[in-house]
Amino acid sequence: MEPEVLTDTLLARADRTPDVVAYESADPLGPVSTLTYAQVAARASVLAERLASVADGPVLLACPAGLDYVVAVFGAFLAGRPVIPAFPPGTSSRSDGDRLAGIVADARPPVVVAPQRYAEITTPAALSVPGAEADGAAWRRPRGTAGSDVAVIQYTSGSTGRPRGVLVRHDSLAANTAAIVERFELHPDSRGLTWLPPFHDMGLVGGLLTPMAAGIPMRIMQPGDFLKAPLWWLTQISETGTTHTGGPNFGYDLCVRRARGGHSLDGIDLSRWRVAFSGGETVRHRTMADFARRFASAGFRAEAFLPCYGLAEATLIVSAGHWSEPAAGAADAAVSCGTPVRGQRVVVVDRERHLPVDEGLEGEIWIAGPNVTPGYLSGDSGGLFGELDGTRFLRTGDLGYVHDGDLFVSGRIKDVIVFRGVNHHAVDVEVAALDAAGNAGRMAAAFLVDTGPEPLPVLLLETHGRRDETLTSEVRAAVLARTGLRLGVVAVLPPRSLPRTSSGKIRRSAAREAFLAGFYDDVLPGGRAALAVPAGDSADDAAAGLSTVICGIVAAVCEADDCRPADNLIDLGVDSVRAAEAAAVLENALGLTVPLETILAVSTPADAAKALVADWLAQGQEPGLIRDRVITAGDGVGVV
Repeated sequence: MEPEVLTDTLLARADRTPDVVAYESADPLGPVSTLTYAQVAARASVLAERLASVADGPVLLACPAGLDYVVAVFGAFLAGRPVIPAFPPGTSSRSDGDRLAGIVADARPPVVVAPQRYAEITTPAALSVPGAEADGAAWRRPRGTAGSDVAVIQYTSGSTGRPRGVLVRHDSLAANTAAIVERFELHPDSRGLTWLPPFHDMGLVGGLLTPMAAGIPMRIMQPGDFLKAPLWWLTQISETGTTHTGGPNFGYDLCVRRARGGHSLDGIDLSRWRVAFSGGETVRHRTMADFARRFASAGFRAEAFLPCYGLAEATLIVSAGHWSEPAAGAADAAVSCGTPVRGQRVVVVDRERHLPVDEGLEGEIWIAGPNVTPGYLSGDSGGLFGELDGTRFLRTGDLGYVHDGDLFVSGRIKDVIVFRGVNHHAVDVEVAALDAAGNAGRMAAAFLVDTGPEPLPVLLLETHGRRDETLTSEVRAAVLARTGLRLGVVAVLPPRSLPRTSSGKIRRSAAREAFLAGFYDDVLPGGRAALAVPAGDSADDAAAGLSTVICGIVAAVCEADDCRPADNLIDLGVDSVRAAEAAAVLENALGLTVPLETILAVSTPADAAKALVADWLAQGQEPGLIRDRVITAGDGVGVV
């Protein structure tokens, strides 16, 4: 039996349980506002009648997150109009304003539903959302709404310049929300909470529409309120007994950062939180482990984490599964995004031959099922679909692999850095850099620049407070050790320097364009001249690689569990005897002179590497030779 379209679900709930609260809106400075099923149906019906008086076409929503957004969505549905989720002008960055203008130019909506008339939105008509005056109005019954009708035109979060709107049908919404209800195990006693922007697929489908399908109450927080006070999210979870809520990886990371410094968790009870979904960006073991440890005393259970994979072209969810913390030493491994939801076929395909690959091998993720879009509003769907065994599949553009039935997502095809014949996922490089930056790290963008004499891997790293040379060295070493990529340029930036989508994701291509345009020249080590240096031939690069080799040798000599470039050698147990032993091992591995007095005179492996490279350069050694010797040494001692 096919799930019913959501307009039928709304009216059925309004008929059976008119006075049951469907949605709530929380305000840190005011009372909680509510909407019953009857109020949603009545206000949406009044809006649908008003929409019937304007020209046919999609309805642009430019409302703040909250109860009006819910009414506006269902009002458009009841009027038989596709809805375009957007946001009010002036509430986000300039780039998001440009994106909104691009959406209007692409979709040409005849009407906008917004709290006021905005000069930036040039639609022929504008309507406001009915309020309490509409309560008690007769409920409009949609005429002939078919499952194949377009319900939502979802502009993807990364769309810029020439945005493309994903067509989402009513039957796809019904199938996807039903799949979420099943996989999230939503029951009549469940309770939801969302702070996600409703103009994105996760906030709209997961935050506003799935609760209607499940028949559970959903409390809505403003996204800005979460960003200002993320621990208020946890307070709301505790006060309401929320069982299901979540967001992207950065949201959990932000909670951990804000909870540092002895912040009291008194009175916060997270024991009823059963599903903490994580999706929309790369899901990290480290973030989930840190969150679980920090909030265990408040009753949070690690097994509540539910990593997910999805995309707007599949309505929302593709796969999901509860998290299992990896064994010690495997914290950097990819996170399983579980198994495909009901009705969803997932195949990993060789990008060149368009044939399925064996289990465990990486390829492009292809999906098929009732959730998949028929295409884009523009009609330009070239390359979006492929065929296997007579079935049309959506080509997601994401790389991944399947292991024991679970889907692991590696990254976007367009975000793979191909350097010296080796593929490196940009996200792996960025994660390694952010881990090295620790608490100071905020966001990173990794990409390849090929405008100089040799392709140059570049990393732009946002930090809070710390922007010193030691950090740069530590980042280079960490990226080299974790990914094998030798960064050509590392630029450390102040917060909010990198371009983001309106949902907070990094826009790598825009960061690369800004870099090439000279936007970050003032923070480039060595200025623009750094771009003329062949990657891997600089003294900094050689020192970064060498510091990793030294760390491996020191850890072995001192029988230490770990050694990092910035660790104090004395604290690790390096005395004159162990320093001599380490120098001898390093000299033998490199075939270059390693004076004992140099090792004894420095404080950290990073300092030792810089001093040794400076000595060798002064002796006339070429940076390229030093680099090659370091690579060989790293392979020999098994630490690179």
